[in-house]
Amino acid sequence: MKENNFILSPKASFKIKSLLLSATALCLVAIGAKAQEMPLPRADRNGNYPLVMSERWVVVDPDPNGLNCRWSSRMPREWMDPGATFPRMNISAWPVVRRFRKDTRISVNLGPAGSGTFEDENGLPWLKVSIDDDDRICLVRANSRFVRPVRY
Repeated sequence: MKENNFILSPKASFKIKSLLLSATALCLVAIGAKAQEMPLPRADRNGNYPLVMSERWVVVDPDPNGLNCRWSSRMPREWMDPGATFPRMNISAWPVVRRFRKDTRISVNLGPAGSGTFEDENGLPWLKVSIDDDDRICLVRANSRFVRPVRY
């Protein structure tokens, strides 16, 4: 088998590198545009958002006291660990640790699996709302009465 070794002039090498960089940039722009086209999550007939893979949400709950965000001190610190043992998931009975007023934009922690929800013991979805840069979260009901997804 004969091996071909090509030697390119610096000018030709520069043109090939420029062409590859342009093609890469074009692909990244196309991927970004496609990501923008992805539909926002839609609520089911009960207003629940059972599958959430969208990070940006806005509070629509009209309650003047704000939307309750709950957390249990019994939740494991490493709640993202697949082997974590959770307490009883009666989330609506957990303490309120934050409140978000109407029109507040919230960011959902999608975690390594890409899902932004936990289910409570009744099978209802709760959004994992980021409350700091250290993967700390609290939970709000993933329901159209309280929140809705938004574009960046």
